[in-house]
Parts: sequence; structure tokens; C-alpha cells
Amino acid sequence: MELRHLESFKVVCEQLHFTKAAELLNMAQPTLSQQIKALEDEIGTPLFDRMGKRIAITEAGRILYEQCSQIFRNLDYAYDAINDLRTMQRGRLVLGVLPCDLDEVLTPVMIEFHQKFPNIQLLIQDSNRIVEEVLEGNIDIGITAAPVVEESKLVHVPLYTEEFAVAVSRSSEWSTRSQMYLKELKDLSLVLFPNNHHCRKLINSYCEDQGFDLKPVIETSAMISLKRLVKNNIGGTVLPRTVLQTWDDRYYHIISLVEPTPERDIGIVYRSDKFLGQAGKMFIGSVQERFK
Repeated sequence: MELRHLESFKVVCEQLHFTKAAELLNMAQPTLSQQIKALEDEIGTPLFDRMGKRIAITEAGRILYEQCSQIFRNLDYAYDAINDLRTMQRGRLVLGVLPCDLDEVLTPVMIEFHQKFPNIQLLIQDSNRIVEEVLEGNIDIGITAAPVVEESKLVHVPLYTEEFAVAVSRSSEWSTRSQMYLKELKDLSLVLFPNNHHCRKLINSYCEDQGFDLKPVIETSAMISLKRLVKNNIGGTVLPRTVLQTWDDRYYHIISLVEPTPERDIGIVYRSDKFLGQAGKMFIGSVQERFK
């Protein structure tokens, strides 16, 4: 069933006159009649009762007219929506970030992006399954830590390598230190994310390689609690330096970790076979520019 046949049928229904409909469609009347006849043959039932020069819509014709009117309304909406996306007038972008840490780092990017494109709706989701969520189509763009699985449908854009460091209270006895050995974490009271958190897993693996396990005095999955505990000198914490640099240095002191320095690679992931759209491309550009 061709759209041009449906368009011709729709106009004939609205005019109830083949000659007038042909004029509106800018075609010869015999051509129009052939199109309607082809449509009736395909459907297998008459769409119009022909009574001399007059025509009337059959019951089958009324059903088809209602449905094809909806089809053309949907097409008009699709064209308008696509045009809006092209001109960045509106749209929606679903972003996936790692829980608790990257969202703080990316907040300035989101603010800047919204100021430039206020009609683009940003939906931010935190997840420990960003790659899987991208591949399943639940997330348009993910920002996650490498290693990223080898997958032909996945595009991986490296952003930066970030180091992990220690944050302590300004009132801590450790606040005079500029760096500390990784093994010294054994001697520091710590408040950390739980073992199942991706940051904690990375730190645990580095410590295990050095032959010891971390024993924090408090574990919490809430970033705001972690910050308050550190501020009140309950213990220090270990997080990416990019995150710690967003904390108020009037209350927190950052200590570099050495020998070795824990680090991870951060990148953007999205599906190669999914239409990304201008909103997605512009957001990726904004993120790349910030971390260039």
C-alpha cells in the first residue's frame, strides 16, 4: 500500500468528487481513478459507491479514511519532531553516569549544556551497568570507567585518566601531608563507600596487590554523608581527584597517593547503530571540551 495512493484516497473522501480531487492533487482524473482502483484491488473491497457522477464512501472506505488520516497526522508529527531535533528546539537525551562520583564532576557540563539548549530534556541515570544499559537501549550516552567490553555495536571515546587521592579534614593531623604511600592507608581512619561500589572495588584491588585489606570505621553509600564524616574528622576517604577538587578546600585537604597511584580511564560510550541526534553529539562535544 503506497502513501501516494492513500493521499489520493484521502482527498477523494474529503471532496467526494473525482474531478475536484484530481485538480487539488494536480493530476489527470484517469490517473486518480487508476490509483483508487489499485487501492480497492489491494484491499479487496470497494471504497466508494459510484452513482453516476456522484460518489459515496462505503463502510470499508470510512474505516480506511479514519486510519489513513491518523497515519498522515503521525507523519506530520514525525516530520515536525525531526525538524525540531535538527534545529535543537527540543528533544530528550538519556545519560548514564557512575553512581555518586561522576555526577558531581559532570554537573557543570549539564548546567552549561542546559543554558545553551534549554529545550533539550536531560535525563540523568546512575548505574553500575552503564555499558549494558547502553547496549540494551535504555541509555543514549554513558560515561564510565574502562575497561570497556569489546562489542562491535559500541563506540568508546576516551576522555581522560584520573588519579585517586585522599581527602581529610582540615583539622586532621594528616592535613600537613602533601602525599602518602598507598600502604599508609592502613594507618588512617577511613570512611568509604561499601565494597560493592566501583570506586571501592578499585581501591581494594590496589591495596590487595600491596598485601593488605582496608578496614574503614564507617561505610556509607551516600556522598553527602561521606563528605560530612570527613569534614568532622571521623576519617579520611579515597576518591577520584576530579571529585575531591569539587569539595570546599576550606574544610578539606587533598593528599596525593603514591607508590602506586590508583587511577582509572574514563570514557564515553554509545551505540554505533543507534541514531544519536544533534543533542547527543552536542553533549559529547561539551564533555570532550571540558576534559580536553
